[in-house]
Amino acid sequence: MIKKALLQIVPNSIYIYLKDKKKFFLTQKILRKSYDYDYKKYLSHSDSFSPNTSTKMIGNIIKTYHTIEKGLTMPEFRPGFGQQKVIELCHNCINYIKKYGDNEEQLKYAVQVILEYKTFHNSLNFALQPETENEIQNIRNYAPALTASSQIETTDVLYFKNAESSFDEFSNSRASVRNFTGKDIPLSSLTESLKLAQNTPSACNRQCWRTYVYTQSEQINEILEEQGGNRGFGHLTNKLIVITAELGVFNRHYERNQAYIDGGLYAMNLLYSLHFQKIAACILNCSTWPEKDVELRKLCKIKDSEVFIAMVACGLPPQKFKIAASKRYKIDVTNRFIS
Repeated sequence: MIKKALLQIVPNSIYIYLKDKKKFFLTQKILRKSYDYDYKKYLSHSDSFSPNTSTKMIGNIIKTYHTIEKGLTMPEFRPGFGQQKVIELCHNCINYIKKYGDNEEQLKYAVQVILEYKTFHNSLNFALQPETENEIQNIRNYAPALTASSQIETTDVLYFKNAESSFDEFSNSRASVRNFTGKDIPLSSLTESLKLAQNTPSACNRQCWRTYVYTQSEQINEILEEQGGNRGFGHLTNKLIVITAELGVFNRHYERNQAYIDGGLYAMNLLYSLHFQKIAACILNCSTWPEKDVELRKLCKIKDSEVFIAMVACGLPPQKFKIAASKRYKIDVTNRFIS
């Protein structure tokens, strides 16, 4: 009744204007509530402050040992790299053992990476700093039965051996590569990879993903320098793919994270597609703070309506190279069957 009365008094154009304004303010209110919900949850449960749970502590340990793993596989190995990280990792492992014991498989592997770091430097007759030596000896005392890990040595032929095999062999053969030759990737191979990745599922088939392929070394180096997570290998990148997602195809507060979900699905599919085309690749993190996001947007020339998902450094691998072992959890740790 009120609506009908208003329509008789208020011109239709003004009524539509007021209706749109009401919708805007209601949407704004519920979006703020939704993001506040996300903020509180992340604040409470992420490792942004003190690592006060076993999950937070082990996450920190994995992140640190992976940094050392990557250093051990770099094309231009720097003897003595990351000693502060090794010391930090030793401390974190010992603290974990004191609180939760030594049965966690990722903890054990972290210790093995520390021992591999020491063994590798011994093979080079490189003397580590006394503090580093002491901390490594200290962690040995806490885990005397463990032996050194070993990063994976492979060849270009072996790495792509299963690129056209059954899916289980194909999937298990793909890994991040951080060692490229100066050989040029044919644009036709990249185009075929992009075509294949298009079969990625998306919410209501909205296909929010967008890619930008950079081919000039100067521009690639400028972007990667700003990205910052490619030290030791980024300069070898032959082609760089920046993956973004378009926010404009989503609506409502409950789709606020859908761009990242669909964009992430596309990123994994693209990695498989590149592997199928025998292109080596390493996916790079695009999680940034506002100022860095602004700078990356300028460099990459992406639209304001798009969000960064990831970057993919691409190249052709050398005849011999190393890839990080990157230990995976057993399936019963990360999966549950609910009946």
